[in-house]
Order: sequence, then structure tokens, then C-alpha cells
Amino acid sequence: MSTKISIPQALAKATEFEEKEEFDKAYECLKYAYSMDKTNPEVLQQLAMTAQLMHNNEDAINYWNELMMVHPENPISYTQLLDLYFHDNKYEYYMTRAKLKTLEGRLQQAVSDYKKAISNTSDEKEIMNARYLLAQSLEIIEKPMQAIDEYLRILDYDHNENVYGSLAAIYYNHDKDSAIDILKRALEEYPKNEMFKELLAKIYMETGNYEESIKYAISPLSKAKALLMQEKNDEAMEILEQCSDADKKTPKYLSLLAEYYYNRNEAEKALSCIEELEKLDGNNPLVFQMRALVYEKQGMDFEEHFNWGKYYIKKNSFDLALNEYLNAYNSNPKNTEIINELINLYSAMDDNIASIEFTERLVEIDKTNVAALKRLATFYSESGYDDRAQEYLERLYEINPRDYEVLLSLGKYYEGKRKMQTANEYYQEFLKYAPSASLDRERIEKKLQSASQEDEMEEEGFLDKIINFFSKK
Repeated sequence: MSTKISIPQALAKATEFEEKEEFDKAYECLKYAYSMDKTNPEVLQQLAMTAQLMHNNEDAINYWNELMMVHPENPISYTQLLDLYFHDNKYEYYMTRAKLKTLEGRLQQAVSDYKKAISNTSDEKEIMNARYLLAQSLEIIEKPMQAIDEYLRILDYDHNENVYGSLAAIYYNHDKDSAIDILKRALEEYPKNEMFKELLAKIYMETGNYEESIKYAISPLSKAKALLMQEKNDEAMEILEQCSDADKKTPKYLSLLAEYYYNRNEAEKALSCIEELEKLDGNNPLVFQMRALVYEKQGMDFEEHFNWGKYYIKKNSFDLALNEYLNAYNSNPKNTEIINELINLYSAMDDNIASIEFTERLVEIDKTNVAALKRLATFYSESGYDDRAQEYLERLYEINPRDYEVLLSLGKYYEGKRKMQTANEYYQEFLKYAPSASLDRERIEKKLQSASQEDEMEEEGFLDKIINFFSKK
């Protein structure tokens, strides 16, 4: 184009030419816009569509593929490519359909299409590309053994670094020995890959082979860990002392420092490190595991079991946590902290009866625990044991005679017992302390007003009877 114009102007001009069915001129405008910005989605889409109108399928395919790279989440390029590939290229047809189904979340069907793509080509590079995407899809739909088979087939053809990494990751979760084997193979091909070395060191650590672990460990913290597991404490401390300031602020460093003091039977220092670790990473189960081990070594049964319980809670192993908490409770049945933990755990496990049982034990010890008393009052009221609920309501009233929720509940209780005078006294107290926004205020006001009117009518009727009696005489 002789005169330089902007991309929006070029697009507008192309639209004008297309309306006149002058597609060649429209195409030139669009290619000009493309030369200015090869990643503009609007330009790529119009170019691809115009190329299709001109039956220039090869260009259309190229532009749709470029659009797919720029906007992989937009399905239009996939659907258009399916039409273009259908008759002439079954491999690309099934590959594109698989990618579209992956985009739509239909991974099981995508797996089937990747397999069809493989069966529709003899080109090894195309087969490997399809196998790699097939293996990734199998991983996502949790078919690890099938994914492993596909990755291994790729390695028979190409020693691909990413494939080794994917295989190692799957084996790590399912077969540690196979993970070790594949990582050693990977390091033969890629001896400088530090990620492979660190993972191999980690696996050896987890399988108890600490001497092999230290051979492959790259980071100072990994080396120190391997030494500590062998109780080579002084060597480990030499490494820890040389760590960078950034490393010394990490949870891993603090956990290793705690382990060092644990090995040396310096419990207070170990616990101090664990406390610092908790400040950095309070949700880490390791915090409670390490505390439990320190207390176990000290012979402190309650603290040991309590922290093992916390550890299993963090790991979502509720049955194991319950067993540890009960052991802690048996060690110290007067400890309110463990009773509260048991109440919460039983509630999480939907064992309401056990939860209430421990709530009752709690209020026997902590007699002014308002939350526990209210829970008991609510439970027994909803279960139809009104007299039992009333006992806890009276205790709550003694603690705080201005608690309007308790006053309202007591009023309802005595109203149910047809003791209206007592009920109304509690309702009147309720109105004194309930906030103006309380939903029950208006209802109670009407109830008391109605009761007052009935009393007046009864008094008037009684006076009439007396007057009539004396007038007869």
C-alpha cells in the first residue's frame, strides 16, 4: 500500500473491499496490517477467513494456526481448521480435534483422538508429538501406567529431557525404584541437569539411602539434610553455617536447624527453631511432627500425642488424629485444650453425640465457657430435652444476665411450660438488652402487649362480678 495507514484503518478498508467482493484487494489490506503486527488476533482471524473465501486453504491453515498460538483458548481456530483438514490431512484433523476437546475439558475423548492421529501418520516426528500430548492427557485423567507406556515409547525414539522429567515425576509417586532407574538414565544423557540430581537425592533420602543421597544433592540444604539423617551433626552444621542469608530465612533451613539440635538432645533450642518455623509456615505438618518427636524423646506423653494429633489433622488423617488425641486426653483428662480439639474433631467427623459428650466434660472443668454452654443448650433444645436445655440456660443467665439470646430462650422455655408470668419477665428483660435490629423484638413486643390487654380484661371482669354481687344485696 502506497500510503501508510493504521491497522484499524487497514481492517476497515479490507471490510469495504469484501463487501464489494473484491477479495484480492481486501487480502492485500489485511497482509499489510499483518506486516505491522503479526500477533494481532483480529488481523489473523480476518486474514484466515478471507484466505478461505479465496480458496487459499494453505494460507488459511497457516493463519488459523498462528491465531491458535496467540489465543489458544479461542475455539474458532480449532473449528475452522477441522473443516480445512477433514478431507486432506487426517493426522492434523484428529490432532486439532483432540486439542479442541482438551480445551473443552473432554480429556477422555481427546485421548481417543490422539490415538487416531497416531494411526493416521507414518511420520515419526508427528507420532512423537502426538504421543507426548497423549501421555500428558493420560496423566491428567489419572492413568499413570498408560502414560508411562507412552513416554517410554518416545524414549525409544528420542532421548527427550522433558520426557525423562515427566517419567521421573510419575514414578516418584508410584514406584521409587523405577524413579531412581529413570533418573540415572536421564543423567547419562543430561549429566548437568541439576533438577534430576536433586530429585534423585530426595528419593534416596526418602528410601533411607543417605550416602547415595549426598552424592547427588546439589543444594547446601539437601546436603545438610543427608548428613543429619546420618547424625553427622558437625559436618551438617558446617554447611548450615555457610548458607546464604536468604536460605537461613526459609522453612527448610529452620527445620534442619531444629533437627540438628534434636540430634544433639538440646530440646529447648530445637523447640525454639520449631516455633520460628511455625511463624513462617504454620500450616506445615512438619511443625507438629518435629514437636512430637522432641516431646517423645523427653518422655512427655501428653505433648507428644497432642502434637501427633495436630500433625495428622494437617494431613487430613482424622482417624489417626483421633487416636492420638484420645491418648493425649487419657494422659491429662483435665486439659481443656485437648477437650476442645476432640470436640472439633468429632464435629468434623459428624459424630455429634461424642462431640456433645466432650462438650459436657468441658463445662464440668471450665464452668463459665459460654460457647460450650450455648452449644449444649441448643443441642438439648433441638433434641426435645427442654428441661436439660433449661439447666444450661440458667447457668448462662448466671454468667451474664444481659445476654438477650439467653433471655429469649428462657422466655420461650417458660412459655412452653405455661408459666406465663415468668416467661413475660424474661421477655421484658430481653427487650431491655436486645438490639433494635433484632428480628424477634417486634414479635415479643406484640406478645407482651397482647398479654397486658388480656390481664386488663380479666381485671375488668373481676370488678364487674364484685359490683354485681353487692348490687344484688
